[in-house]
Amino acid sequence: MNKSEFLSHLYSHLSVLPPEERDELMEDYENHFAFAEQNGKSESDVVRELGDPAELAKEAIGERNVHPPDPVYWMNPEHFSAPATELTDSRSQNGFTKAMIYTGLFFLNLIVIPLLLSCWASAVSIAVGAFAGLISPLALGLEFIMKGSIQPIQGFASIILVGIGILLMILARYIFNLLVRGSMSYWKWNHQLAKGVQVNEQ
Repeated sequence: MNKSEFLSHLYSHLSVLPPEERDELMEDYENHFAFAEQNGKSESDVVRELGDPAELAKEAIGERNVHPPDPVYWMNPEHFSAPATELTDSRSQNGFTKAMIYTGLFFLNLIVIPLLLSCWASAVSIAVGAFAGLISPLALGLEFIMKGSIQPIQGFASIILVGIGILLMILARYIFNLLVRGSMSYWKWNHQLAKGVQVNEQ
């Protein structure tokens, strides 16, 4: 270890001292090296005589009663963990909230699900009526084949039924789209609400 390395190590170990005292000590050691060199000693000889810079710094710091600064806590360590009573109260409140939400969902579904099923049944009946109106010309054709003749009023009625069937088919398609979106949205809402309760509980 040469002079520069020795002084560099010593300076780093004296970092806890005030700048004025540290600079004063560093100046003393630099003068010691300069005086020894004037008397014909080499840098390695001086380093060997002085010893470990860490030990020298430790002695210098001990003489001045300098201690490393205490760690600064931005929060009280006691606040890092909640007391057991608070955790128990929080868990009991979460359990009560979870039970209330699930109970509310249960009774809500008892009302909403039958309504959705009735809406689906109505949509299916409309679709069946539309299909019946659209195939009315086929029924009229079968009657013509079997009887050999049909009444003009039956032809007009068949045309009217086809028109009604087309309108009902459009209506059924619109209702089916609404029911699909509504049912999916309601299911997702139930799922997200239940999932949110589970996440908060964790």
